[in-house]
Amino acid sequence: MLSTLGDKISPKWTAVVVIDVQNDFVSPGGAFERTGEDVTMGQAILPRIVGLIHAARENKVPVIFITSIYTTDDSRYLSDVFLHQMKRKRTGRYFEVPVCSPSSWGAQLAPGLAVLAQDTVVVKHRYSAFINTDLELRLRSQGVRTLLITGVSTSVCVESTTRHAHFLDYYNVILADCCADYKSNTHEQALTRLDLHYGQVSESKEIIAMWQAATRGL
Repeated sequence: MLSTLGDKISPKWTAVVVIDVQNDFVSPGGAFERTGEDVTMGQAILPRIVGLIHAARENKVPVIFITSIYTTDDSRYLSDVFLHQMKRKRTGRYFEVPVCSPSSWGAQLAPGLAVLAQDTVVVKHRYSAFINTDLELRLRSQGVRTLLITGVSTSVCVESTTRHAHFLDYYNVILADCCADYKSNTHEQALTRLDLHYGQVSESKEIIAMWQAATRGL
């Protein structure tokens, strides 16, 4: 059992997971902003995620980018159930306004994020990054036990993926300052649920400081 935060985030078995930090979700002019969402929090987390990724690479911690592909002309990735739920919300997303179409600007990672050769990219079509993907296989093959979870939105894809990871017996550390939602109260409520049931909430500066201290102690 990994009882302390320091034990959980050891580079020996930790991976950074970056969920859906794509233009359509966090950038001005993206699908979510064009349909009424406030992307201020999504913009604010970008430099902190970049800093965390830099520290992870320095400590040989794997970085896994989770990206969504949703809208296509034939809706091959979206079920009737998914589309029905979206239509009920009456935002126009996934119908009048495409979301993360293949090869689109909206599907690209937000500015400042770049995939390097040693990184992993997992493409998903549902809120949980484990549904119909090879994410678990990739984690198991690298001996990962702990996920440092970042991204958007805290109450939807971040929460769904964290719950699923907990069910699969991963330790989860959710980085509050590297996750974003479209309303602050929704973000905070999700963090409360996650910390209570599915993992431990922390901040990137705490994780980076622990890695730096461990390096200096060698």
